[in-house]
Amino acid sequence: MLSVAVLAAWSLAPQATANEVSRPPAAFSVLVVPTVQHAHDDIWARTPNGRGPATAGVGTVLRGQPVHVLVFTTGFALSGDGFAEASYRVRSIRPDGSPGAASDELRLIPRLALGNAQQVRKAADYIGWVAEKEDALGEWTIKVEATDKVSGATAQHAVKFNVVDNEILAAPLPADTEIGQWLMRYHLRPVPHELLAAFRHVAAQPPSNRKPRPDHEDGAWLGFVEQVLADNAWLLPHFVARLEHAMGRERELLAVALAYAKRDDPKFIAELPVSIRAGVAAHAPTVWPTAAVGPLTPSYLDVLWGRFFASARFAPLHELTGFLAFHPFKDALDDYGKSDPKPFPIPSDAYKSATFRAAVWSLRSNIEQHKTVRDYCEGILIRKELPEDQLPWLGAMFNAAVKRPSSLK
Repeated sequence: MLSVAVLAAWSLAPQATANEVSRPPAAFSVLVVPTVQHAHDDIWARTPNGRGPATAGVGTVLRGQPVHVLVFTTGFALSGDGFAEASYRVRSIRPDGSPGAASDELRLIPRLALGNAQQVRKAADYIGWVAEKEDALGEWTIKVEATDKVSGATAQHAVKFNVVDNEILAAPLPADTEIGQWLMRYHLRPVPHELLAAFRHVAAQPPSNRKPRPDHEDGAWLGFVEQVLADNAWLLPHFVARLEHAMGRERELLAVALAYAKRDDPKFIAELPVSIRAGVAAHAPTVWPTAAVGPLTPSYLDVLWGRFFASARFAPLHELTGFLAFHPFKDALDDYGKSDPKPFPIPSDAYKSATFRAAVWSLRSNIEQHKTVRDYCEGILIRKELPEDQLPWLGAMFNAAVKRPSSLK
């Protein structure tokens, strides 16, 4: 089915360039990108003009998995008073060629004053598409037909993707998958149907590049799973069903992650099947790494990084930069280490010092390694979205990262 989701606000600021467009053609044209990247609005609006990370298309989805059908346009005409206006229609075509759902007269460009007709614009309205249980499996087509209301020109573009059944959830990750790399690259091209395979992989091949830690302290993994489940409500029943059949280490990993993801929903555990209820409930009293539980430690930063790598959303990264506010306490950890006798309990300033250092280290490292992080941080600097005493810290990290040769991902 198709549903229309109207963007809450349409920015008049210059927009970032879509990934498939490098040099916009002169003629009126449209580009269609079906994506399961829930952060597509952030990627478009919160990164510097023309250099934002790519919008990732999707080639395979499951029944019940929502798809955002994004439409971009360029080469539009300008009226004598400098206004542009365009609309578009969407048609879905079933695997047998018969027509599926459709939507008409969506705003591609609302009547809007624009100075550059070769600018790439993201549609003011976008479409949500989902294959219902009665819809056919196989190759679906989404076709967009656009009209430039100023010039009368029309343009078309069609994309295809496959709708598959639940069997894909049982497919394993490649044997040589390094789960840390899989997690950190996930935001570039989300693959939520691989989450259950990732649990099986971790259970069989624990990460070898770090010291073991209790499952309830593995902030990056907990934050990652929480965000994937939050973004993909269709996946939760499959997650619960897998927990019912899992054994040993995989069962424990699933139970811990589910208890964390649903820690604020008191009714959730009571509604679980009896066979798994006790296993999840056993983790309910756990003290998780969250901002609401003090004292704040660097483990919560891992949660934020997990949420970011699960989604490419701007919010967790912006929260991470907010810990630069602890810079007045940067030496407190050293002072605590030198004290004799050491005060008990550990002073909050020491925790703030440790959190600040972890924030600086992780931001610097990820600015160097990941283009999405770099572009978001540059956007924060350009828009001055931190207090004045914190901007120099982020600016220094950004400038140092830009000067270092690295392979951005």
